[in-house]
Amino acid sequence: MFSPRYKGILYLSLSSIILSAANPVIAKLIILGNEHLVNGRNPISFCNVLFAGNLVALLTLIVIHFRDLKNFKPEHLTGKNWCLLSLAALFAGFLTPTLFFFGLMYASVINVILISNLQIPMTLLAGWIFFGEVPNTRVTVGAFLATLGIFAIVFLQYWLTVSVNHAPTPGVKTGLLYPFFSSIPHVGEICIFLAVISSTSSTIIGFHALRRLPDYVFGILRMLLGVVFFFFIAIILFGWSHFSDLFSPFLWKWMLFYGSVIVALRYYFDMLGTKYASIAEIAISSSLVPLISIIFTYFILGEVPGISQIIGGGLILFGIYVALTGKLQSLKQTKVLEKPSGFSGV
Repeated sequence: MFSPRYKGILYLSLSSIILSAANPVIAKLIILGNEHLVNGRNPISFCNVLFAGNLVALLTLIVIHFRDLKNFKPEHLTGKNWCLLSLAALFAGFLTPTLFFFGLMYASVINVILISNLQIPMTLLAGWIFFGEVPNTRVTVGAFLATLGIFAIVFLQYWLTVSVNHAPTPGVKTGLLYPFFSSIPHVGEICIFLAVISSTSSTIIGFHALRRLPDYVFGILRMLLGVVFFFFIAIILFGWSHFSDLFSPFLWKWMLFYGSVIVALRYYFDMLGTKYASIAEIAISSSLVPLISIIFTYFILGEVPGISQIIGGGLILFGIYVALTGKLQSLKQTKVLEKPSGFSGV
């Protein structure tokens, strides 16, 4: 068994590795979906993937924690517990993925990558403000180097390649929001920045909630509320037509894999890691995502890493090494979340 001091960074790293595969897997599924159109439409759409994938993930988590759930009493949840769960579900289940989707529609991929990875320093800042968790010098330097590596990938790609102006995806509308978004300058960049704030907020709420709730209760109820929130809000904003191919056998065949492995397993490790980890460890582990994504992209999509990815990836690896060595030197001073007493589970 691993010491709780090491469990946080280990589980979070596993979560980040699985998360790194998400975008290449979805990109591959979209390619496959274009070869299996339903009435001229690709069944692998944003709304279908998020709803069906999360529903499969929810059922997977229920199966994993079935024994724990039999002993769970819903009446033990207080009003504050439900408030935390609802906020976490709203941020993680609807706001963050939807804002990222809008950002990808209206902003260049370079800007999306650049702005979204501000979450590393933002997470450290949030940990300092809300939890008084001040990382030591080596952890801070390591996080800075990892962030610098991400910026290097973006800027070198921009410098070494021809810039292409990004236009909203042809034929894609966002319901009642489409004319409103189209009238706002840099709306894509604004959406990505808001998505980063939403994701960071969800992390902070999760830290706070796991001090009061068993991890399996928080994970399952947050996922359940997130699915419900997304379904009804998406219908209001986008209309029923976005779910017209929801019952496609091709969609569900792949969502059984995507939802159970990419979503549920990643979520499972994320909850385990958050229970034992510090804010600094979350920031460090999240810096793995752009680097490992390049590797998965190569194996899944056949895209060869360029010089920018190699240079930036080297900086990210060095930053992680510096941060981890600093973390190991300060384990006794590191603030680690304790498992709530009286609760069983993961």
